[in-house]
Amino acid sequence: MITKNKMVKIIELAKKCNECALHHFKKFDKKSIGYKDDNSPLTKADVEVNNIAVYGLQKLFPNIEIISEELYNSKHIFKNNKYFWLIDPIDGTKEFINKSPNFTVNFALVKHNLPIFGLIAQPITGTIWYNFNNKAWKLYKDQDFKSSQIIQCKEIDYKKLRTLSSFNHRSKDLEDWISFVKPLSDQNIGSSIKFCYLAEGKVDFYPRTSPTMEWDIAAGHSILKSAGGNVISDSGIEIKYGKMKFLNNIFLAHGKTKNIPNTFLIKLKNKNFDNYNKDLQESINELKKENLVVFPTETVYGLGAIGNSEKAIKSIYNAKKRPSNNPLIVHTFDKKEAKKYAEFTSAANVLTERYWPGPLTVILQTKQNNLAKSLSQGKSTIAIRVPSHPVARDLLEQLKIPILAPSANKSGGVSPTEINHVKDDFGPEYRGKDWNLSKIIDFGSCEVGIESTVVDCRGDLPIILRHGYVTLEMISDIFNSDILGSQDFNELISPGQMKSHYSPKANVYINQKSNISDSAWLTFGNPPKTLQKEKIMFNLSPSGNLFQACNLLYSGLRYLDSFGVKIIQVMPIPMMGVGIAINDRLKRASFKN
Repeated sequence: MITKNKMVKIIELAKKCNECALHHFKKFDKKSIGYKDDNSPLTKADVEVNNIAVYGLQKLFPNIEIISEELYNSKHIFKNNKYFWLIDPIDGTKEFINKSPNFTVNFALVKHNLPIFGLIAQPITGTIWYNFNNKAWKLYKDQDFKSSQIIQCKEIDYKKLRTLSSFNHRSKDLEDWISFVKPLSDQNIGSSIKFCYLAEGKVDFYPRTSPTMEWDIAAGHSILKSAGGNVISDSGIEIKYGKMKFLNNIFLAHGKTKNIPNTFLIKLKNKNFDNYNKDLQESINELKKENLVVFPTETVYGLGAIGNSEKAIKSIYNAKKRPSNNPLIVHTFDKKEAKKYAEFTSAANVLTERYWPGPLTVILQTKQNNLAKSLSQGKSTIAIRVPSHPVARDLLEQLKIPILAPSANKSGGVSPTEINHVKDDFGPEYRGKDWNLSKIIDFGSCEVGIESTVVDCRGDLPIILRHGYVTLEMISDIFNSDILGSQDFNELISPGQMKSHYSPKANVYINQKSNISDSAWLTFGNPPKTLQKEKIMFNLSPSGNLFQACNLLYSGLRYLDSFGVKIIQVMPIPMMGVGIAINDRLKRASFKN
């Protein structure tokens, strides 16, 4: 996508932006400040640098949409494109206004909702940071492209932590996190320079507990990732782009490390730690007693049983009324543990290296040992994943035994993304003749909103058995090949393959355009005028954002079902990105019709 020749031209463009920003900085007068609709400050530098950047990138990449802070408005309809640019002409406008040197110019190119290129330029020093050919680079003022120097994160030493944050956005939550982590130093740095410090190994963590916009962090994220670090949500998932209103929630940017302590992400959400620890220890004890425990994951809430007990595993089937031939997913703390129970292939290693921990399940041959036999329930194949959610990871790390866990709902029904969904399905008794749900860990709503992607990795190329948040396009990109969809097998080797699944009580009709009397509507985007007066409606995303629709899908189905309607009609949803997974769930929910 970005050749060496284009890289040179992008750097030349960034230098022009630097010159323009520096010109305005030197003669800046606070009386010239304007304000946007959201009351944030706007300077002439913002406008002119934006014009230079947008014109230059449009000339180099005429077919790629550009989302810029200065061009964006809240009514923007994002097209869910494969590629798009995110531009912040002056990141750190407050620093610019206050004559601080830490303001920057940011360019980021996003592909399949993940950043693949980032450039950060600092006008005051003339320094440029960028990533290219899977490496992060630093270029000093007046140097040419060939003089760029490689930069890398340092391995984090948890006994000597160094953090940074912006004192302009200091909150009680952030202060609590800093106090909890107890770093040796905590620097005050504004703008995206923070990501450059991380990429150079000067610091280890940048926690953020207040909202940011995607153009604020995408360039830094891309550079940091190429330097060996990453930017993750409080669910442990890599931050994606093209979200609702291009708005980021809580995140943690980090340097090079194998495993971030679960407590760092749990505390980022500012949970009462004493109460949390009590819940966790009680859950571990109940699992050891062969009882069931509901716990949060990044996808949906799971109904967990300890993996070394046939009795506990059977109680999952009894509680859910799940068909005995429908396999369960094994959850392990890390890949090292997963390799004890599954025969990893080259394809599995490639995928899990990129997407573990996270919402990806791989199907592999079962290893020949007693615990593997128990976990796979005697099958020759095993479905296994390493979740990213810090609570799930904390539970697995302290239990030291894998957990089998399907979604925490009655079999064939709508999966749970909130605790109330679980209570609706299993309460108020939470027990039956052959099962006992003795503990529920509440950690708010699940980030993804649908189950993990399931991929058969026994062959040279993976086969997708269940679509999910790790999309077909993302997997195809890694292998540089077309990836097959679900195949017919003599037996079920993966959950999510039942033809009728994820179904509310009401009949579901998909790809609907005209109204059926007395039905409820699950809409997407701007519904037609003929539907706008419907009383029972749930819009998955008024702006047509597929991530928002994914997050709200099961809540929407449960909400409409609560009215007791006989029919739920669903508007068409684009078959692209995570929209393929959304359509898969809706197709199975509508199968009986």
